[in-house]
Amino acid sequence: MKRSPLDANASRNLIYILPGLLVYLALVLGPIIAAIGISFTEWNGIGSPNWVGFGNYAKLLSDETFYVALKNNALFMVFYCVIPIVVGLLLAALVWSLRQREQFALRTLLFLPYIMPTAVLGIIWHWLYNPAFGPINQALKLVGLGSIALPWLGDFTFVLPAVGIVASWYFFGFCMVLFLSGIQRIDPSLFEAARVDGASGSRIFFFITLPLLLPEIRIALLLTIIASIKSFDLIFTMTRGGPANATLVPNIYMYELGFQLNRYGYASAVAIIGAILVFTINYAVHRLVRPVNGGSAS
Repeated sequence: MKRSPLDANASRNLIYILPGLLVYLALVLGPIIAAIGISFTEWNGIGSPNWVGFGNYAKLLSDETFYVALKNNALFMVFYCVIPIVVGLLLAALVWSLRQREQFALRTLLFLPYIMPTAVLGIIWHWLYNPAFGPINQALKLVGLGSIALPWLGDFTFVLPAVGIVASWYFFGFCMVLFLSGIQRIDPSLFEAARVDGASGSRIFFFITLPLLLPEIRIALLLTIIASIKSFDLIFTMTRGGPANATLVPNIYMYELGFQLNRYGYASAVAIIGAILVFTINYAVHRLVRPVNGGSAS
């Protein structure tokens, strides 16, 4: 039998992964290690950094603005994770009951926002929400609801939901497609047996479809939680964290500290706390959301 080049010893095969490994070290691992090191210093980006140990982390514990950013991030998780997953599940169940042609049309239409850059979506929705000439307020005035035509992105109460709804609209199409692929994995005989036994559509959904979709729900949870904690471009293009920090999140706070105030050490500490949050929450999701019988549906 002809030997494959990959059958050589490990040290010889190292040359195949070396280019990718070098790129990873230079662009991913190197900046992470640098950020950890800088977070223990006080540095304005020009002179020599001053070692302050855990001083930046101690300041964060008493930083009210940082707590506001964390609270906003927690609220955004509802719009980034909970609403897209619930709407995606309902839409997947609805679309699955349609004929093949309608399924394809709806799947394409609802997935469309997910292929667009979120920065572009943020600019478009910023125009849609414009209080003077934005189509949303114009439509409200046209149907006699001018009293609720608000400056959505300038209102302290409604700005967070206004931005959050855009995030939900961006993600629910992705969740729906993910859940549709999960439904296709389920053995059709389970649905047929339930119908023969007289089970209603809602009972089939809650007792068969939903439990067997746990692997896909876990993936959707992980990806949307990571996206919510990493959120920056959509919020930055729509509100830049305003008004008065009403939509400030840790990543925008880190940007302001680093690139506007030149406090690179403190900004790196915010970034490291964000990374720890991502790891912690993802570990919790891995531990708590486990598929029944390994997610096997056949």
